Amino acid sequence: MQSTKSHKQISALIDLLDKVIIGLTLAALAALPLIFSYFDFSAIFNEPKVLTLHLLSGLILICWSWQIVLQRISSQGITKPEFDWDLFNWAGRNPARWALLGAALWFFSIIASTILSPLPIISFFGGDEGRTGYNLYNNLSLMVIFASIAVRFRTNRSLELLAYTLVITGTIAAAYGILQHFGWDPIGGNEGRRRAISSFGNTLNFGAYMVMSIPATLAIIYKQTNRKWTYIVLVTVAVGLQITGLWFTGGRGPFVATAVSIISFFLIALPLITPREIFKAFAVLIVSTVIAAVIIAIPSEQGDIGLERAISISNQFSSETTSTDIEGGLVGRFNIWGSMMKQATQWKVPIEEPAANTILRPIFGIGPDMLVYVYPLIGQPQSRLALVDHAHNYPLQVMIEHGFLGLLGFLTMVGFLIASILMIIIKIRASGKLSNAHLLIILALMPAMIGKMIEMQTGVGRISDLSMNFALFGGTIAMYEIISHRIVTQQSEKRVRNSSENISQKTISPNHFVLISWVGISSLITLIVISLFVSWDLRRFTASRSLALGWDDPVQTERADAWADAQKRAPERESFTFTLFETYLKVSKEQFEKGNTEEALRLLSAGRDMLLEYEKRDPFELDIQIGLSKSVSTLMEWGYLNYAQELKDRSIKLAENNPAYPSILGTAATALTSVNEHELAIKYADAAIATESTTKNWSKAWYAKGRALYELQREQEAIDTLITATEKQPGSEGSLLAHQVLAQIYGQSGQSELAERHKIEGAKEIKVVE
Repeated sequence: MQSTKSHKQISALIDLLDKVIIGLTLAALAALPLIFSYFDFSAIFNEPKVLTLHLLSGLILICWSWQIVLQRISSQGITKPEFDWDLFNWAGRNPARWALLGAALWFFSIIASTILSPLPIISFFGGDEGRTGYNLYNNLSLMVIFASIAVRFRTNRSLELLAYTLVITGTIAAAYGILQHFGWDPIGGNEGRRRAISSFGNTLNFGAYMVMSIPATLAIIYKQTNRKWTYIVLVTVAVGLQITGLWFTGGRGPFVATAVSIISFFLIALPLITPREIFKAFAVLIVSTVIAAVIIAIPSEQGDIGLERAISISNQFSSETTSTDIEGGLVGRFNIWGSMMKQATQWKVPIEEPAANTILRPIFGIGPDMLVYVYPLIGQPQSRLALVDHAHNYPLQVMIEHGFLGLLGFLTMVGFLIASILMIIIKIRASGKLSNAHLLIILALMPAMIGKMIEMQTGVGRISDLSMNFALFGGTIAMYEIISHRIVTQQSEKRVRNSSENISQKTISPNHFVLISWVGISSLITLIVISLFVSWDLRRFTASRSLALGWDDPVQTERADAWADAQKRAPERESFTFTLFETYLKVSKEQFEKGNTEEALRLLSAGRDMLLEYEKRDPFELDIQIGLSKSVSTLMEWGYLNYAQELKDRSIKLAENNPAYPSILGTAATALTSVNEHELAIKYADAAIATESTTKNWSKAWYAKGRALYELQREQEAIDTLITATEKQPGSEGSLLAHQVLAQIYGQSGQSELAERHKIEGAKEIKVVE
């Protein structure tokens, strides 16, 4: 009796944990698109999203692991069928299970690529806080969401709740974006933008979410309810708001992807329901579009950016340019994609690595969150420091960062998910059984997933939209399993009966070792999740919160203290560290000009020490390397010539790691000629000059080359080069420096008139920023 009571209590606890896992999953999916730094709650806009994802996915993982422990306890001594589990028998002809295997292979490649990464710590935690969704920590969290949906949401009710979550969050986000467009945003301060971002921080992510929510909302008209017309009216208004929100994003990729998701909606509905029911959805879509058109027509200071962007879609394939600069639209994406394909044959990384790692690069890629460090090695020359951290194509991103094995896993998962959708339609058609609940779920989730996959071919997903994307992957798997279990043919029922007669029964004896092992694993998971969250997420959030409270304090010393406190709490945050360094550098120069040499050195050393500490964790972050180079260059200008070797080393490192940025090449050449490395200066200056036909004129590179030639006593070549520097970008720093050297040359040769003219020109203020 006591044993039976205990068993019931354990079973009740298992069921409770199941509900908690489902609730946590839905809470994460509801919060991630909507939460952000309301009223400057934190210094980083998207930080609450990251915090929420890590917290709730961690709690799901903890609950899941302890539920397994309880299930092991509950199953001790119970009679069960005796059979040997086989992977291929388990997967069989079930495309949903093959999709799970593809996801498992993909996740394995992410872990392996993190281990092989040039910077494993960055690949695990991520670098810049704006790049969410690609480090291992984020990927693990997203995979937990995916697995929770795929394995736990095995009832119509749970999948309906998933659909409602997408619909409600999409409608709220759309309404908020519309208000932003019309100049109202007291909680986020993002009013007045030409392209609305809503609660996403980026127009592309906002638009990507609408791609999913519009067909999902349209599917709600098939909900079986007594208040049918009420639902139709609400759905019509909601879809109208979402179309309007999508329009105000001005996202050409989301425009096309939404069209695909809506077409998919009707193509999937066609074999499942009557033409009359299909027409009902079409009528709602038409009325919703009219509602959207009315809202869009309301005068606004921002104008109709959507019309401008929609019209320009046809021009994306005909744009011709000789520039290699990364721009918006397909021209810029073609530029990036070409570099990605080149990387797929070279697999460059910014470090010298063992031969074994080099061999494994094509299999496992360069590592999560590493593209931003590799792109300057493989990209086309850029007029500005256009950092590329995403391939603007999700499969390409997977291939570069996770390797061909990761791409195989991802494509396997997606391919079998599409096969699952087709098989669901075939099974329903064969059985002739389709409930309203099944119809709603199928039309809410599957067209949304198809549309999002199209959007991912040109978009840059972040956790705000990737979380629901992963949920839709899991929802398709769950829906297939539901349909497979509820719609079976008589032949399959007979096969199940026959096979069950041949399975022998055995009593499972208590296995204390397995149970203790699971307790140990669950305890370890709990400890790791809590430790990670407290030591990483919570610590960084307190730093961000501290800065949010003090960054705009009217007292300058209080503002400085707020920045210093935030940087001290989270020294690995580049945005905090580099911003504070820039302040130190500026004030130190001011103090030096006033003659306060000791104070100037103290301030510069304080800022430099922060960068040196950051460099130990991430030696490739561009802002940090530029900052360190600035600090050494400043010390040299102040007469501390013992830093010459460091300036040389840092200049070479910057130039070698960033050949795609001529501005860096020109600056490095200038620094190298100041430390008598004239041949190297000419090398890097020529590399910058060679890009002028596809970028712009580089006066500083011409100056650096001219000065180096002069120091090498090649006077006439130097004069010709320096004159070119003055003509390339008149009014720029390079041009003024060239005038100064020309004044010196002509002065030494006795040409006083030319010397005076160049001296006057060289003394003018900088008017052009290179």
